[in-house]
Amino acid sequence: MISPIARTSMRSRAVNRLMRSGDHHFHSPNGMHLPFDTQKKGFKFLYWGSCALFSALPVIAAWWQIRKGNGNKNY
Repeated sequence: MISPIARTSMRSRAVNRLMRSGDHHFHSPNGMHLPFDTQKKGFKFLYWGSCALFSALPVIAAWWQIRKGNGNKNY
């Protein structure tokens, strides 16, 4: 006799196999499914510039808070 947990596991595996079968995959060459044009000349610079800015924001905010808190009013 199979336990209820084993039955549930077997059922979910069968569903995942159906979902991953590949029948639902549609070919989309070179980012055609994105809502913006990745082939524009400045896209790389805008993308990596945004990534760099958003990565640097926490460091800039921490620097500003440390600098502001040292009692110096000339900031």
